Amino acid sequence: MKERQVDGTRRSDVHEESGPLSRAIVGMPADWGFTISVLAERSGTSISSIHHYRRVGLLPPADVVASNRFLYHEHHVEALVVIRLLRERRNLSLESIRDVLPKLLAISKGEVLTAETWDKVILDYLEDRGPGEIETRLVNAARNRFAEHGYSNVNVADICSSAGISKGSFYRYFDSKEAIFIAAARSTVDAVGEQLDQLPTKLNERQAVEKLQNMMRPMAPILLEVATGELLHQPALIGVMGIIATGLAGRLMPRLVTKGSAAKSARKIVDLAVTGLLRPALQSQ
Repeated sequence: MKERQVDGTRRSDVHEESGPLSRAIVGMPADWGFTISVLAERSGTSISSIHHYRRVGLLPPADVVASNRFLYHEHHVEALVVIRLLRERRNLSLESIRDVLPKLLAISKGEVLTAETWDKVILDYLEDRGPGEIETRLVNAARNRFAEHGYSNVNVADICSSAGISKGSFYRYFDSKEAIFIAAARSTVDAVGEQLDQLPTKLNERQAVEKLQNMMRPMAPILLEVATGELLHQPALIGVMGIIATGLAGRLMPRLVTKGSAAKSARKIVDLAVTGLLRPALQSQ
């Protein structure tokens, strides 16, 4: 972005109206221009992050008062507050924030941003990106939550909070917590598969078992929940472990060095990795 040039460093003759969001959230006085240190303090954003946001075009132009010296105003505070909230509470990437930020800031000029307004703007944006975008965010958030806290300690509200999606929107994609748990469990195939795809070299059997166990270990609580549910004959979970194992074997096959059937070798390796990972916990139950 091209920065605006001004004469001198004093801004006592300039007054820019601060938006309702800035007044409501930050409670700042009228904007007369201030340094990046003050901007960082007022917005709760580090100076390094502010520089990065300027470079990638997230912030409005600042006033250039000297070489490498800029003056900032209340609309910069407002933008940084919104960016921080979008990252912390909605888990949006900077690319996504770049798309939704102008609309949120435009709305904030005429009204205080409510939770409903945030949800509508973000939901509309995610839906515009494709029908699977919101479902993917929910499944990824659920997988992370279930892996970290276990099935019984996670509820739908927790998942929605992590995904940055309203609870009301959740039921457009999943009927229940159990339904998204099954989707999250099955998504471990893609989560592990993406890591396998990044390996620089192919693996022998021993290496593959070790790699798989390391990749699956963060998701072990989910796999354990599925395996336990199958042992207890819970209808919704019967067969899920087999689907996961088959999927993992399919993702593993291209990464193997094998002399025989790659499919048989891959399935054997997956079974060894999963059994070795879960056996201690299953035996203790």
